Amino acid sequence: IGSTIIAGDNTAKKMLAWTEAGKEILHDEFNVVFEEDDDFEENISEVKNLTDAETECLRELVKMLSLNHDNDPKYIKVLDILNNGIDESDLPWKNSGCIIFSQYYDSAYFVAEKLSKDLLGNVIGLYAGGDKSGYFLNGAYLKASKDSIKTKVKNHEIKILVGTDAASEGLNLQTLNTL
Repeated sequence: IGSTIIAGDNTAKKMLAWTEAGKEILHDEFNVVFEEDDDFEENISEVKNLTDAETECLRELVKMLSLNHDNDPKYIKVLDILNNGIDESDLPWKNSGCIIFSQYYDSAYFVAEKLSKDLLGNVIGLYAGGDKSGYFLNGAYLKASKDSIKTKVKNHEIKILVGTDAASEGLNLQTLNTL
């Protein structure tokens, strides 16, 4: 939840899916069929025995977070800075190029996708580990290699790049003036 509301929502749903009762709640109330995530499961296998009260708490959390996806305060601030700069004397950061870092892929994906819908006509890059990189245009996602993303940034085709920690190493982004 500290990263973005969507990341908190995804994590709460994963936790709720630890039990059969939680999976039923996800299916019946939220129309979610949960796929197992082995990496997530390995890290927290000791806490899977949820009590009824914990399951109910997670149900309420998912309900609240699901209702507030569009009201994420960090996202709203990022969008404001991209459109208006930090203050009256600043220029919009979207014009001079900006890289936005997120620790979590779910948050990075959410921010990039939402920016592409709120900043129509702007290509929003997503630079992440493995084969998860790509870019968005008007809400549509296109998978692309990291090298392709780097080239698009260098050629000023991407002025806004959202990256995970994969973007913090070995990436020369001199065309993006703000962080």
